[in-house]
Amino acid sequence: MSSDVTASHVNLARLYCENYHHGQFRKGSNEPYWKHPLAVAAVLERYGYADPVTQCIALLHDIVEDTPLKMDEIHEIFGYEISNGVYTLSRNTGKMKEGRKLSKEEYLLRLSFARKKIRRVKIADMIDNTKDLETLALESREVKIQDAENVYIPWGRQIAPLLIRELVANIENYREKMRVREV
Repeated sequence: MSSDVTASHVNLARLYCENYHHGQFRKGSNEPYWKHPLAVAAVLERYGYADPVTQCIALLHDIVEDTPLKMDEIHEIFGYEISNGVYTLSRNTGKMKEGRKLSKEEYLLRLSFARKKIRRVKIADMIDNTKDLETLALESREVKIQDAENVYIPWGRQIAPLLIRELVANIENYREKMRVREV
């Protein structure tokens, strides 16, 4: 139950994020990976989604995909609502159950049925992932932009219109940088 989740859970989620992602680096920018979930949480907080459950999910959203931490431990420490959010946002949770990673279509279907809170975390994740598109390989950039325009922006218009402005701005800024380079 979300009323049982407190600021101390958020602090613990931050410690889990920093410790479990320690030594990992982001592709392209090569910055410490733990900064990404903190940035996602900060985006959500900036737009008023600062409740402890949302913040914990944001801080832990990539932890199962990228570290040895198991869903069972997240459930035991943080409870059902947070572990469900992390599970929903993790593409490789299919791997744990069925021996494979979820396809993009399966993942998007899962997200389409998720609570608004969980989809907002994914949108904030996309905001952070699109802030420096030029550091990614061209194919990755195009996939992120296509996903944002076809899935996350339409969702966001319904559930978090202010949040979407930043995602749209990131894409427009990237396209403007590319136009300037072409000239």
